[in-house]
Order: sequence, then C-alpha cells, then structure tokens
Amino acid sequence: MFPPGFFGTNADLLMDLVIVAFIIIIPALIISWRMARKNDHVAHSKLQLTLGIILGVAVAIFEVDLSMAGGMAELTKDSAYFGTPTLNNWMYGHTIVAILTTLFWLVLIVMSMKKFKFPPKSNAFKKIHKPVGIISMLLMFATGLSSFPLYYYGFMN
Repeated sequence: MFPPGFFGTNADLLMDLVIVAFIIIIPALIISWRMARKNDHVAHSKLQLTLGIILGVAVAIFEVDLSMAGGMAELTKDSAYFGTPTLNNWMYGHTIVAILTTLFWLVLIVMSMKKFKFPPKSNAFKKIHKPVGIISMLLMFATGLSSFPLYYYGFMN
C-alpha cells in the first residue's frame, strides 16, 4: 500500500496522483484533438503514444495498489459513503467506462501504428481512425470526469 496522499483525504498517494493525472490528461486530449484537426499528425501521434505509455504505467501501478490494498472496497472503507449506492454506482460506472476506454484506445493505437506507420500520413484508414478516435476521446473524458465524484465519495469525509 502507498503512503497517504497529499490532498489530506483518506486516499493514498497513488489515488491523489491519479486525480492529478486526469487534470493533466483531459486538456492534453483536447490539444491532441486540435493537432489532428490541423493535420499535425506527427505531433498528434507522439502525444497519443506518450499519453498511452504514461497511462499504461499508471494503470499497472494502480492495479498493484488495488491488489495490495485488498480492492477498492478496502481503500474506501473509511468513507461516509462506504457501501452506499452512491459510492457503488460511481465505482462500477467508472470501472466500466475505464475498461471500455482502455480497449478502444489500445486497439486504436495499435491499429494506427500499423496502418499509418511513422511519420504518419493520411490514408484510407483515416475513415476508421477518426470516428474511433472521437469515441476513444469521449470515453477518456468520461473516465476522467467520473474519477472526480468517485474520489470525492470514496475518500473525502
């Protein structure tokens, strides 16, 4: 288990870092989207790969933290909302959206690396990449935005 976080809540250090990461990731996705719209495909792909690697490492550490702590229920046991539908619904909803986000984004990154090569150049795969990219971005927004109420109900008392 990680030491206590820096926000002064019941969250551990990693949970606080995850919240900070989402504060950074959401604007980074908007920047990446703008890069794609301006046809700056090289910068867009570099930023997406960087975000993918950083989030991949963060998710792996997060899963280790959850496993070592005994699960999310154990981490949130001191919450005033522990065991309530409010916390449970945010927990399950966030988890479902996070899994969907991971699947969409991972598939899109792997397919894009194969189809666009490097440096990326527009081709027929753009017809698939654009809508799946928009779905992935919206899912990431949902994942990030749902993390804030989950953090609030799970760790702030």
